[in-house]
Parts: sequence; C-alpha cells; structure tokens
Amino acid sequence: MALDTDAAMTGCAGDLPGGRAVDDPRGPGLAPSGSFPLAAYLTRWAACTHHDLAASDAQTLPLAALLRLASPEDLQRWRTVKLGYADPRGASWMRAAVAARYAGLAQDDVLLSAGVQEAVACVLRALLAPDDHAVAVVPIYQPSEMAVTGLCAASGVPLDPDRGWSLDLDRLAAAIRPKTRLVLVNFPNSPTGATLDRASLADLIALCRRHGLWLVNDEVYRQTDVDPERAVPPVVDLYERGISINGLSKGFGLPGLRVGWVACRDRGVLDRILDVKSLLSSCLAGPSEILAHIAVRAEARLTGRARAIGRRNHGRLRSLLDRHPALFEPDEPRNLAFAFPRFRGPAGATAFARAVASDVGLLVLPSVLWRSSLAPLPEDHLRLGMGRHGCGPALAILDEYLHRLGPR
Repeated sequence: MALDTDAAMTGCAGDLPGGRAVDDPRGPGLAPSGSFPLAAYLTRWAACTHHDLAASDAQTLPLAALLRLASPEDLQRWRTVKLGYADPRGASWMRAAVAARYAGLAQDDVLLSAGVQEAVACVLRALLAPDDHAVAVVPIYQPSEMAVTGLCAASGVPLDPDRGWSLDLDRLAAAIRPKTRLVLVNFPNSPTGATLDRASLADLIALCRRHGLWLVNDEVYRQTDVDPERAVPPVVDLYERGISINGLSKGFGLPGLRVGWVACRDRGVLDRILDVKSLLSSCLAGPSEILAHIAVRAEARLTGRARAIGRRNHGRLRSLLDRHPALFEPDEPRNLAFAFPRFRGPAGATAFARAVASDVGLLVLPSVLWRSSLAPLPEDHLRLGMGRHGCGPALAILDEYLHRLGPR
C-alpha cells in the first residue's frame, strides 16, 4: 500500500495554528512566527493519538513509590512541610545534594529553578545584552534558541549528520565575533543523541577559554547516555566559565516535580541569574523540593531503571529497522531516551508522521519540528521516544503499519 499523503494532511488535527500545514513549502510552515512548533504539533495531535512514541522522558513512577525511597529525614520533612514561600535559591539541603554531583562545588554554587527551561532562559537573560552576540549549536530545543535570538544577534553551528552528528569546531570558531559572549550547547543532544568525546570537549573548552566565552550546556539527557562510562564530565567541572544545567524531567522520569538547576562557579553570575528568576518564579514548591531531594539521593536506582527500559526498547527498535531497510537507514543508539533514524520513504518524514498519527493513532515526531532559524537542518528524520514501558506496544503498531505500506 502506498502512503496516502492526502489523507495524512486531513487527519483529526488538520493544519497547525495559523492555517499553515507542517510541511507548507512557502516558509517554516510549522506555526505562526514566534510560536513553538513542537508544542503546537503535540497540541494538535495528542488528542487523537492513543500510542505515544513522541515522549523523551523516562517512565515515571507514582508518588507512593518515590516516597518509599525516602530517608527518615526526608519522610519527616514530608510530614511537616509548610506550604508557604520557600528559599528563592532552593532549600540549602537540596542545593547541597545537587552540588555533590559535581567536582568541588558547594551548595552556594547551585541555584534551583522551576524546570530546566526556566534555568536556560534565566542564564541567557543574565549573561546576554542587546549588543552581544551568541553562538548556538543546533538542533536544540527551540525555546532555547528563541531565548537567544530574542536577546541578541546569534549564529548557528549545525551538527553534521554525515559524520555521526559531530560538531565541527573549526566552523564554530569561524562563527565567533568580537562581541560574542557565550556558546550554547545541548550535549547529549536532543533530538540527535549526539555527544562529545573527551578530546572534543577539551577542544571546545579551550576555544571558549581563548575567547573568554561562557559555555552553557543543557545536560538534561546526561543520565540516559548509552554508555555512562564514556560520559564526559559536566562542563562546570572542567571550565571556570562553564555552566551546567540539568533537572529531574528526563532521565529521572519526574517532569511533574518541575525541578531544574544551574551549577556555576561564579557566584556573582548566580546572583544575576537569581535576579532574573525572581521575575518569573519566586521559589519552588516546598513539596517538590522534598521529593526532588529524595530523587537525587536515589539517582542510581531511578536512572538505572530508566536506562534498562531504554535499552530494551532500543533492541526492539533495532529489530524493526532491520525488517524495513527500504524505509529506514540503520541507526545506532546514541541516547537511551530516544532514537533519531533517517526515514527513506518517498513521501518524506513529515507526511509519514502525520499519516501514522491519522491512520493508527500513533504519535511520532518529524525532524522538521526542530527547524532552526540559524542554520539549515535535515528534515528527513523521525524522533522516537524510547523511555517508557508503552514503547513496546507502540513499536508493534508501527511495525504493522510499515508492513502495510507495501514492498520493502
């Protein structure tokens, strides 16, 4: 059976806000200017899909299960928590627990935030002025890119899909200008899964140090790196102007807590970040801080569980890709939270994603949703979530659908 692209364009979601289809050739075609295409896509399709291969967070767990991991001290905090305003920086014991994850940091080198994206936005607003310039390595979570471009001039350096999504440091060096203030990266990268080896990270830090640049890394997928033994250290561990951002939403599987953090050795910069954050959220919720503290102390158990689920689902995906070589290129796992295979079907990845959502209620994400205003990126990939128990049945539905497309 051939892919019915007309049907794919007339499913329950229709066009995205603004009356423009996802693959509209007239322009970005994702959503109106200034909006967030990935969120718009999920909003339009989530209500009519029943099988999820779009999520990038790990399998979550009930509140009762998390509380069973609590120490007596945390259980006492939980029983006596007051629902007033908390410390704007975050509770000292929670910041100390986060600081212990890094080399030589103390609690005052950490600032808690309402999720990772608030942390990214506050760091950028604290460091960038209208006359500055920034470099962003793309693809990257689009709100992060929009936060940069909304503050100052920016250049994009794309990862190279023909070289395993590697970073071309010569190209990054060429993008640096006299007014460049920082480099924004996301390693391990979403949606590609790319990471840096130790030599490449050392070279990137040397480049930033030579130009006096801040290196800001969104490290939220660090807990789901394929090989924890090869994982490079956080940038804050290696560079005096390195800022590491992380949180509990992905590898910990706890996005409902809305807890992220910034780790930075310059406490004056952390004060400026706090000033910005105070305009957005005065503090975290006290119950979330306690639950977050339980999670950080139980990190090995939570992330080990997430990694086991991811490995199992990647094995299922590899078997699926092997059965459909005409439709997908071989794809080696790069991050256990998701996969990013190249789709070879004649209709293209975007039309396929809409068709599979419309026809069988299966949600996958086309790479066009990571389109950047700073640099061209491939639009022939699918981002598939691998972190949840439901991925097995969803992959079976995808497999059956691919068989129906005809000869492979």
